Amino acid sequence: MHSRPLSPRSEAVLKTLIEIYLLEGEPVGSRLLSKRYPEALSSASIRNVLSDLEDEDLLAQPHTSAGRIPTEQAYRYYVDRWVKPEPPDAALGAHFAQVLDRMPPDPEAWVRHATRVLSEVLQGACVALPLHLKRSRLVRLEFVPLGARKVVAVWVGSGGEVEHQLMDNAWDFPAEVLTELGNFATRHFLGCTLGELRDRLLGALRERTDEAHQIRERLALLAGQLAEPGPAEEPSLVVSGVGRLGRLPEFEDLERFRALVQAFEEHERLARLLNAFADAAAREVTLLLGSENPFLPPMPLATALATASIGQEDCITFAFMGPLRLDYARLLGSMAWWSGELARRHPRAH
Repeated sequence: MHSRPLSPRSEAVLKTLIEIYLLEGEPVGSRLLSKRYPEALSSASIRNVLSDLEDEDLLAQPHTSAGRIPTEQAYRYYVDRWVKPEPPDAALGAHFAQVLDRMPPDPEAWVRHATRVLSEVLQGACVALPLHLKRSRLVRLEFVPLGARKVVAVWVGSGGEVEHQLMDNAWDFPAEVLTELGNFATRHFLGCTLGELRDRLLGALRERTDEAHQIRERLALLAGQLAEPGPAEEPSLVVSGVGRLGRLPEFEDLERFRALVQAFEEHERLARLLNAFADAAAREVTLLLGSENPFLPPMPLATALATASIGQEDCITFAFMGPLRLDYARLLGSMAWWSGELARRHPRAH
C-alpha cells in the first residue's frame, strides 16, 4: 500500500485514470481525463495532479509524449480503497454452473478440469495444488541427542509420515531431559498440528500457572526450531493457460516471455507459493500484485489465490495469474464464488 494518503483531488484523478486505463488499455492523457473527470477541471490542473502522482511513483509515462499508466503501487492503492468483489453475473454464473455439473468424478481429472476452466474464463494462467489443510497431526515426538550440541527431532504424524529434523541443542539438555520433553509433548499434544502445539505452549508460558512450566519452557525452545511436517506424498501441481499470458502486450518482449515460461516450469517454486498462502486464501481471496509475489521473478502479473476446503482434512488452492490491467472486482468475486462452489460440488464432499 502507498504509505502516504493522497488529497481528495489526487485520489479522484488517480481513480478516474485507472478506470479509463482498465477499459481502454492505452496510456491516458490529460485531455481525455478532463472529459471523464466527474468535476469541472482544466487540462492544465489535471497535468499538475498527474505530475504529482508521478512523483509519488503511482503513475508512469511510457513515452515522453504519451499519457500515463498506473504503476503497481497505484493498482494496490486502487484495490485497497475502491474495489468491492462482485460475484459472477447471471450469464457467467450459469456457464460456471453448467461446467461444474459436468465435472468428472475422478479427483485428479476434476482438478485438471477445474484449473483449465478457470484459466479460460478469466483469461490467464491458473495453477492448482491439492493440500492437506490441517497438515500432519502429532502421534509421537522424540528428541535424540547427537552430541556437539545437536539434536534430531523425530515427528511421527497421523498420516504415517516420519519427519527427521536436525536442530541445535544450544541449551545442552542432557539425554534424560530430551526424553522427558518428547514424552511430555506426546502425552499433552497428541493430535495437534505443530502450529497448535506452539500456540498451546506459548499460552501456558504466558499464564505461568502450570506446575510443568519448566518442561513446557524447554519444549518451546526446541519446538521453535521445528519446520512444519508435510504430507506423506506431495500431490502433483496442475498448470493451465500459460500460453494466454504470452499473447498479452506485457509479454511481447521475447526475453520477458522466456522468463515467464521458465518460472512456470519450476513447479517446486509454484508449489511453495500455493503452500505459503493456502491458509490465508482459505479465509478470503488473497491478491498479490507484481513484486508482492515473492515466489516469481519481478513481472507485471496479478496473482489471486483462493483455497477450497474439501471435506474434513483436505483442500485445493488455486492461483490465477493475469496482467495487472484486470477487472479486480470481477476477479476477486469470481475466485471467491468459484472456491465455494468447488468445495460444495467436489466428489469427496459427498
